[in-house]
Amino acid sequence: MPFKTPGANSIYIRSVLPPERDDNILRILEYADKNIIPVLLPETAAFLRQMVYIKQPKKILEIGTAIGYSSHVILGACKGHLYTIEAEESSYKKANEFFEASGYKDRVTAYLGDANEIIPLFSGEFDFIFMDGPKTRYIQYLPYLKRMLAIDGILLCDNVLFNGMVSGETEMIKKKATIVNALDIFIRAVSQDDDFMTSVLPVGDGVSLSIRRH
Repeated sequence: MPFKTPGANSIYIRSVLPPERDDNILRILEYADKNIIPVLLPETAAFLRQMVYIKQPKKILEIGTAIGYSSHVILGACKGHLYTIEAEESSYKKANEFFEASGYKDRVTAYLGDANEIIPLFSGEFDFIFMDGPKTRYIQYLPYLKRMLAIDGILLCDNVLFNGMVSGETEMIKKKATIVNALDIFIRAVSQDDDFMTSVLPVGDGVSLSIRRH
């Protein structure tokens, strides 16, 4: 889906962000650019990196590996172990190539398959969960993620405003109505759940940041 032209705020934020210095991430970005593969927006990647750095999680779950860009952002900001799920085989294989090249292979457990089938099989608790998978399934995953998130753990979800359509900033495209409605249901559910402390922030394409309460 094409995103709307960045507004003045986004353009300014991107102009002040420091240049990427991680050679491994630069290789991923170059590959993504050449192959027209969408990755996190710069301001979203910066926010993810900052949250992981502050939390310093030991056990992380990522839903939506893609080619491993966000995975590398996470792994570069902490010393924890990442469990990541990707449904598309070609992306899964490419991500593993990047993990091998960057030396992160021992800190990653990657799963190929439908997150809807894999997530219920997890046991134990995660300190940090990053969700960037199928948007219509955010609300389906929420009960499982809530069960798996440690007290004081962080749940960070990307694209929750979906190009401004969820908030009404931009007109909703009819064929995207299912996604928009599902995201609206998810945002309301996680925001109104007393077990979470949640903020919805206009970072990139919109993120929700939830902390599991005591």
